[in-house]
Amino acid sequence: MPSAKINGIDLYYEVHGDGPPLLLSHGVGSNHLHWWQQIPLLSRKFQVITFDHRGFGFSGDDGRGPDEFVADMAGLLDHLKLDKVAIAGQSMGGITSAGFATQHPKRVSALILSCSGGGIVPVRHAPSMKGALEESANYLEFSSRSLEQDGFRQREPYLYFLFESMAQLNHAVNLKLLPRMRNIKSDAAPIAAAGIPVLLIGGEDDNGANEALRGLNALLPGSQLHIIPDAGHLLFFERAQAYNALVDSFLSNTLLR
Repeated sequence: MPSAKINGIDLYYEVHGDGPPLLLSHGVGSNHLHWWQQIPLLSRKFQVITFDHRGFGFSGDDGRGPDEFVADMAGLLDHLKLDKVAIAGQSMGGITSAGFATQHPKRVSALILSCSGGGIVPVRHAPSMKGALEESANYLEFSSRSLEQDGFRQREPYLYFLFESMAQLNHAVNLKLLPRMRNIKSDAAPIAAAGIPVLLIGGEDDNGANEALRGLNALLPGSQLHIIPDAGHLLFFERAQAYNALVDSFLSNTLLR
């Protein structure tokens, strides 16, 4: 399993394909495995890099948790000797991605945020998710609760089962550390000033993130916003064909012209 000593921990990552580099940053319910529907397509044109945030999947943690997510991303790109990358972040991964773009705008060739406010615009979560981090006994209980927020199971029972099964790889996540995600505060100004192309993607049935995405769209001149119908918070997994088409078209027009 490829891993590297990054920022004091063993960080798991994978590299697929050749071309302009694209880093995929997973959400709080996910890990590197959940990008299985993106990698085969996108790696035809791009060098696709996936990783596990510290504490998730195969990556270790030393108790610092989300406070180090952005520094870990920078360390991974340094390890891979990549000066500039496109980054696609889903939900929590969007917070890491926008945080990196805020701190290192010259290293970002394009930014894609799905179902995320990026730590720039607050997300008003579904009522069922209020207090979920604090009230859940462990990560798997929290994960199960989060999967129920927008009808994913009813729309796609087979994909729901697969997503939940893959999430078990995160069984060691320290739930008490996850509220530190709220410490990652980002700023639209450096992203806009650097002229970073931005694609924003939401699911029609997502309860909360779409308002944040519209706020980001207003703050980032020239950004593109697409809302995918009949999809929820995990649209990249649930409606992979639509998500992939948007990402492929955006990056092809941005990086391959």
